[in-house]
This record gives sequence, C-alpha cells and structure tokens, in this order.
Amino acid sequence: MVERYVVKVSRKGQVVIPVELRRKFGIAREVAFIEENNKVTVVPMIAMEDAFGIDGEVMREIAREISASRRKELELEEK
Repeated sequence: MVERYVVKVSRKGQVVIPVELRRKFGIAREVAFIEENNKVTVVPMIAMEDAFGIDGEVMREIAREISASRRKELELEEK
C-alpha cells in the first residue's frame, strides 16, 4: 500500500515530516535526501550510538580515523 503525504515547503526550504512517518521510521535528528532518476528519497539517518549501542563512541572514533586517512589520500592525489 502506498501512503502519500503532501507537505508545504517554507520560503527557507524547510518541510515538516508528518509525525506518523517520524514515529514509524524513528526519525529524530537527521535525514538524508538522495536524488536519483528525477526522484528525491528521504532516508532516516541513525546515530552511531543508536546503531551500535554501547560501542557507538568507538565506532564514531573509527569513522573519524577513516575520514582523516581518506582526506590525506585525497590531498596526496591532488599533488
């Protein structure tokens, strides 16, 4: 079954996600907008603490290290 929700977009480009969808998908802080084939999909983002529980801070640190390493790689490629 397809549910359709129509919401207004403010002058600042803001929209309000209906409470039913926020509750159903656990949307709390962030969503990602993915544009593909002339369609926009809204995907809930899950905090690492929520996804990994007690190890969330460890996973966040690992993600920071991976990001820093990748930035260094990109900087070297540019030279």
